[in-house]
Amino acid sequence: MAVATVFESTDTSLLTNVLNEAIFTAQEKSIAGGIFTVYDLSGTPGLTAQIPVYPSITASAVTDGSTDVAGANTSGLDNVTITAANIAARLDVTDLLSASTARNMASDVGVILGNAIAEKIDVDAFGLFTEANIASDVGDNASPITPELLLQAVYSLRNQNAPTDADGDYVCVLHPGQAYNIAKVLTTNGFSSSNGGALSNVGNALLSSSAYVGRLYNVKIFQSTSVVEDSVATDAQGCVFSPMAFGHVLKRPISIETQRDASKLLTEYVISTARGNAVLKANYAVRVKGSKAIA
Repeated sequence: MAVATVFESTDTSLLTNVLNEAIFTAQEKSIAGGIFTVYDLSGTPGLTAQIPVYPSITASAVTDGSTDVAGANTSGLDNVTITAANIAARLDVTDLLSASTARNMASDVGVILGNAIAEKIDVDAFGLFTEANIASDVGDNASPITPELLLQAVYSLRNQNAPTDADGDYVCVLHPGQAYNIAKVLTTNGFSSSNGGALSNVGNALLSSSAYVGRLYNVKIFQSTSVVEDSVATDAQGCVFSPMAFGHVLKRPISIETQRDASKLLTEYVISTARGNAVLKANYAVRVKGSKAIA
């Protein structure tokens, strides 16, 4: 990932602290950039990335010295175009608040801005978990999500020869209400980290995230309120997928700048980044639809 930058400010040290806190918060709260396939376009011309989607090929037996090996032509190779766009948030801090707060203002401002940008990154990314994008699904409206449904999704992906991540796992993102019932069922049946089931040492960079739930059936499970609603507001559409199913483009890393509004006696703090998302291979993903009610 590219290094974030700080714009000029009347108080560079303060702004640097705000930026550092915002980046830390965004990296901890946002999970899309860690579980999608990331394409870093920072520092390169253009707003779009054309991602080649390679076909599957098969091997065959050949007679030594007399049979040509059948080839697959990539001249008509499909491409998926991902276009990056700006996303941003602003927080206005009054002079009175800045002068009177007993808290670490830089930390507070950084956390607020980092949370906002992290949520937007994930909302945009997980907005791809729809029927229009992914035909394959498990679960049903108004029904709780169970471990069995995740197992069904896993074998659907295995049937498509969908590649796993470097640890041999798929990834699952659910709404917290959906994840609740899975945790409830597993806990009721004596499944816990102490017996080697719920947690894993793999993917340590991701496990530090508060969104991480556990690992089940070689699936890393995450929860996020950014998972979109289904057609019924009380339902949600999560997803079990290969990292190769979705692409995430980073055009511009997180940056912070300020603008003084003297007439209002305040300073505007603006956080921004430029990102983009797209489905690369829909058959490498399975939607998980069902109730997000906690009961």
